[in-house]
Amino acid sequence: MKNLPLRWKIAFWTAFLVAVALLSSGMVTGIVLYRELVESTDRELKSDSLEFFNLLAEKQNRSLSASKSLSQDFENFEESSIMEFSTAESIPLYKSPLLKEKELFAGHPTDSFFYEKLDRGLYRIFYTQKNGYRLALGKNMASLYEILTEASHAYLLAFPFALLLSTLGGWWISRKALLPIRNLTSALEQIRASALHRRISIPAQDPDLKRLVSILNEMLARLEEAFQREIRLTADASHELKTPLTILKNELETALQRSDTDLQTEKTFLNLYEQVQTLNSLTQTLLFLSNLDRDNAFLKPAPIAISQVLNEIVEDVAIVASSKEITIKKELTEVGYLYADEDLLRRLLWNIFDNAIQHNISGGIIEVKLKPKPPDSCLIQVSNSGPIVAEEERKKIFERFYRGKNATEKATAGHGLGLNLCKEIVSAHKGEISYDVDERGLNQLTVVFPLSVNSFLSTKKAKDLLS
Repeated sequence: MKNLPLRWKIAFWTAFLVAVALLSSGMVTGIVLYRELVESTDRELKSDSLEFFNLLAEKQNRSLSASKSLSQDFENFEESSIMEFSTAESIPLYKSPLLKEKELFAGHPTDSFFYEKLDRGLYRIFYTQKNGYRLALGKNMASLYEILTEASHAYLLAFPFALLLSTLGGWWISRKALLPIRNLTSALEQIRASALHRRISIPAQDPDLKRLVSILNEMLARLEEAFQREIRLTADASHELKTPLTILKNELETALQRSDTDLQTEKTFLNLYEQVQTLNSLTQTLLFLSNLDRDNAFLKPAPIAISQVLNEIVEDVAIVASSKEITIKKELTEVGYLYADEDLLRRLLWNIFDNAIQHNISGGIIEVKLKPKPPDSCLIQVSNSGPIVAEEERKKIFERFYRGKNATEKATAGHGLGLNLCKEIVSAHKGEISYDVDERGLNQLTVVFPLSVNSFLSTKKAKDLLS
C-alpha cells in the first residue's frame, strides 16, 4: 500500500470507507427491517384476535366444547394459527396439536407477546383475554426469516458490484482531483537550472492550489537569484584570474628562457609554471561551467558520426594509456548520426577516458562500447579496472569539487570538476550519465544520448537551426 500511487491509494481508501458504510447501513437496515416485520406480525396477531372474538360473539348460541365444532365454526379463520383457547376459568376449549403438553397461558401476562419454540419452528405468540375467554394466537416466523434471508442475499450480491463501482469511482475522482497536481509536476519538470526564470501559471479556481503555486513561484525566484549570484561570482572570479595568470605565465616563460638562470632556479620556475598551468586550466573550466549553467544557447549542434569520432579519440587515448601499459578494447556499433556540439562531445569523451586512465592500475584495461538503445538513443559505456567507488560515494561523484577517497588517498591530480563537467555537457545534450560496477567488478560509466534531433534541441538558437 505504501508504494502505490496516490491515485490508487485514494481509490482504495474510498472503497474501504464505502465498504464500511455499506456494512454499517446493511446492519442497521437489517435490524430496522426485522423490527418492522415483527411489529407488523404483532399488529396482525392483534387484528386477528379481535376478528376471532367478533366471530365468537356471533356464535354465542353454539356449543364450543369440542375441537371439531370449533374447527367447523372458525374454518374460515386462516390469518393466524389458533394455538390455545379456553374459558377464563381455564376450561380448555381448543389446543393446537403442536403444543402437545405445553401450556401457553402459564407465566405470561395478558395482552403480551412472546416467542415459543415448537416442532415446526419459532412462533410469535399473542396472549389476550376478552368476554370471559382466553386466547393465544401464534404466527410462524419462518416467512419473516425468509424475507430477511432474501434481502440479505440481494444485499450481499450487490455488495461486490457496489465495492467495484466505488473503487473505480474513487480512482476516476482522484484522477480528476489530481489533474492540477500532475500539470504542476509537468511544469516543474521543465524548469532546469538554465530556466529558473520561468514561472508557473496560477490556477484561479482552486485557492489551495493557488497558494501552493504562489509559494513555488516565490521559491523559484529565490533560487534564481541565488543561482545567478553564484554564476556571476564564479564567472567574475574566473575572468579576473585570467589576466594575472596570463601575466604570471608569460613572466615564467621569459624567466625560463634566460641563459643566466641556474639549475635550481630553473627547477623552481618549472614547478611554478606547472602550477600556473593548473590554475589556468581550472579557471577556464570554471568559466566554461558558469557559461553552461547560465545558458546553453552557445552550443553549436550539428550531425556527428559518433562512431567515427569515438574511434578517433580511442586511437589517441591508446597512445596515452600505453605509458601505463593499459590495454584498450573497443566494440563500436554503427548507430548513425548524433546531433550534438562536436567540441563539447570530444571534451566529454576525453574527460571520461582521462578519468579511466587516472583511476586505473598498471597493466589494466579500458573497454569502450557503443551500441544503439531502442527506441531512439545510443549508449556509450567506458569500463576500466582499478579501485571501485564506495557505495556511499556513488551519488556524489558527479558533484562539483567532490573528490572520493580513492583520489584523495592516492593524491591523484585533479580538482573534482572532471565528472561534473561531463554531467553538465551530457545534460546540455538532453542525455543521461551514470556510474555503476559491472558483474566483473569494473568501474563503468554509461552515457545515453538521444539520437532524435527534437529530443535534444530546446534552446531558441537550436530551434532556429532546424528551421
